[in-house]
Amino acid sequence: MILLGLLGLLAWGAFWGWNSLTAPLPSPSPTPCVTQSADSVTVSQVSVRIFNGGFTSGQASRVQSHLQSAGFNVVRTGNTEERIKVLTIRTSKSQYAQVRLVASQFVEPKIEYDDRVDGTVDILLATDKPVYNDKPLNQVSSVEGQICIVPSKTPTPVPTPTPSPKP
Repeated sequence: MILLGLLGLLAWGAFWGWNSLTAPLPSPSPTPCVTQSADSVTVSQVSVRIFNGGFTSGQASRVQSHLQSAGFNVVRTGNTEERIKVLTIRTSKSQYAQVRLVASQFVEPKIEYDDRVDGTVDILLATDKPVYNDKPLNQVSSVEGQICIVPSKTPTPVPTPTPSPKP
């Protein structure tokens, strides 16, 4: 009887351990953006991620070159499993000024909003080559005098009021 109880406990432990071992790891929470006071937003303050959602290889890197030459900060390019039918710009509603700058680069992009907090703007590319706007915006007024900037991956040194000790 005791042997059956121990055998049942061993089976339950093996089942629980296997489920815990094979469970997917939780994804890290996104780093929220840094809010700064500003009257306007320029293209250099916009962090863009470009994803190819169509069947044309190399499309994301070509759009990356175009946007970098326009002054945008492209932080990532890649593919998405999502099949995109029309060029789509996706970000949070708080990024309204940044979306205006990105959308002005293209002719009739679709705009979608989500609940991200990291300050990035995603461009999802379709199979068709994007049509660029002849006169895109380089600067727009910020909403409520504040902008949301993606934090730097490497900390920027801040000068101290006293000199550092010498070794």
